[in-house]
Amino acid sequence: MKTAQINEIFDSIQGEGPYIGYRQLFIRFCGCNINCAYCDTEFKTGTVYTTDELVNKINTYDLKAIHSISLTGGEPLIHYEFLKEFLPRAGKKIYLETNGTMSRALEETAENIDIISMDIKLDSAAKIGDIFLKHENFIKTARKYEKELFAKIVFDEKIQDFEINESIRLAQNYEIPLILQPRMDGNSIAVSTDFIEQTVKKFTARYPDTRLIGQVHKFFNIR
Repeated sequence: MKTAQINEIFDSIQGEGPYIGYRQLFIRFCGCNINCAYCDTEFKTGTVYTTDELVNKINTYDLKAIHSISLTGGEPLIHYEFLKEFLPRAGKKIYLETNGTMSRALEETAENIDIISMDIKLDSAAKIGDIFLKHENFIKTARKYEKELFAKIVFDEKIQDFEINESIRLAQNYEIPLILQPRMDGNSIAVSTDFIEQTVKKFTARYPDTRLIGQVHKFFNIR
């Protein structure tokens, strides 16, 4: 039986993207394959679970009251072998939060994933090389399995025009809704209002299926 290290499990409200306000059970996996400059999430320490232990744990929650189980992190797809065992037994719709770089891992798990919330990682933040090629391969895999997919872009004043252009190209080619998310510093927005407005206009002028949605859970001071 496979195991995975999990930082925390908690019942809360989705605070990002088009599913804002839906109640979810969050499973935060440890580990990530990239190191984003703006990341403020603790995912390096946790408890090791077997598949049976995690199934038993989530069944202690009121699953009838939640919309879906959110796999978050870190990067959940690092644990794709564990997920292949766990997901068929989860008993709820699965919402994957991912950095959109692990297309082979998605290939192994896509059958049991319903919604994909994919980050478009900007070179100015992630600095891992060929990031848009990795994103494109990931999107192709998601489309192959006909998964619901949208993309979030965390941005600040460091965003560059070529990053905007590449993000729009991906969205146009694969008809993906884009969610612009200003970077946060704790519970405060770390981007000026003027720059937010300028950035939104740059995107929407060329790709109308773009929305500005902040991290609502931080404004409400909930997890």
